Amino acid sequence: MICVNDFTGNSDSEIFENALRALTQDRILVIPPREQPDEPERHIWMLDRAILLEAGTTVILQNCELKLSDACRDNFFRSANCGIGIEDPQPISGIHIRGEGNCVLRGADHPRAVGDGSKVLSCPCPKTKEDLLRLADWIPAERKESGTLDFWDEHAHSYGTDALKENESHYGDWRGIGILLANCDHFFIENLKIIDSHGWAISCEACSYGRIEHIEFDACMAKEIDGMLMNMENQDGVDLRNGCHDILINDITGGTGDDIIALTAIADNGPYYPGGSMQHTQVMHNDWTRRDRDIHDIVIRNIRGYSKGHICFHVRLLPAEAKIWNVVIDGVVDTSPEGFYAGGVIFLGQFDSEYGTNLPDSMQHITISNVICDSANAILVEGYLADSVITNVINRNPHCPAINVVRKGGLKNVLTSSIYSASGEIIRDDA
Repeated sequence: MICVNDFTGNSDSEIFENALRALTQDRILVIPPREQPDEPERHIWMLDRAILLEAGTTVILQNCELKLSDACRDNFFRSANCGIGIEDPQPISGIHIRGEGNCVLRGADHPRAVGDGSKVLSCPCPKTKEDLLRLADWIPAERKESGTLDFWDEHAHSYGTDALKENESHYGDWRGIGILLANCDHFFIENLKIIDSHGWAISCEACSYGRIEHIEFDACMAKEIDGMLMNMENQDGVDLRNGCHDILINDITGGTGDDIIALTAIADNGPYYPGGSMQHTQVMHNDWTRRDRDIHDIVIRNIRGYSKGHICFHVRLLPAEAKIWNVVIDGVVDTSPEGFYAGGVIFLGQFDSEYGTNLPDSMQHITISNVICDSANAILVEGYLADSVITNVINRNPHCPAINVVRKGGLKNVLTSSIYSASGEIIRDDA
């Protein structure tokens, strides 16, 4: 067992790297509050780059805070098998990150990049309508003159100081993810609070036999920076990507700017990206002849929170050119304040779009139970759900049905029971 305070370096990142190199056979790294002779009054660790975790490494955080510096365009933690220049991340096993007490991971004061690979960086990147009309040079003059903005006027751009630098990528990418694991099995992440993440707070690609538990999020798709509210896109909570299976997600609380939990099996037929590519939100390659494209055998339990960014969901299942099956969603409580209506609570599939096509058998053997909804949508079915069960649902919104099916054949062999809807409408089939 190694304690980082027993090591020194020219920066906090170097201290962590020196400690990791000294790990012995048990490979346990302990991170308490910072106690270093150079700045005895500072107890927060400032990271300039990701902490890279080799196989068999356990990190124990003890009542500490780790913060990304304004110079950092990287993750808090990343499995060491992936990153820039690693085209094909090889399997890695046994990465464990555990918080003890109050353990916080916090984004930078002035992030270099926020958002996924489709978001254009801007600095400033105003959030409010009045600031957008005044400062956003990407909005066409006619819309500025009319004062009528469309959805993408606000959401196609995201804050990042790298927008001001000629030799840096001006798009978001996987470096904005808080904790990033790739091709990793037998892992766990537990007991952390993640504040103002630069993108998805936790993302797992092709990971298996793991658990993510007791995580609190605090993000709202915006942050006040230098006296102005800035737009910060894609602040999901937990994302499971293609190839993930046999994973438990349990006891998730707080608020996110985007989806709280997202299972996104997107396997489009776009251009090939080797592992570590920039302008891409996955760190692994996308050659689906060499990778599993599906997600299966996932348990999601005890989710209490809401999407503070207004437009997204508590739990999203998105298969595109791929399949999701054997998923248990049990115990989702929408804690939205009165009068606050986020996008919805459960979102199943999506209209065919840039993500790709929803296959007719794309979602099977899904159970959804014990859900309390108070958002713009309760359960929204835009894809195909088959051979599944929806039970014990309370929809508190009097203006929407409990289950909204928007595609012909959207429900097939789906058993529904014990559903209450304040609107009086249980299932609306617009197809």
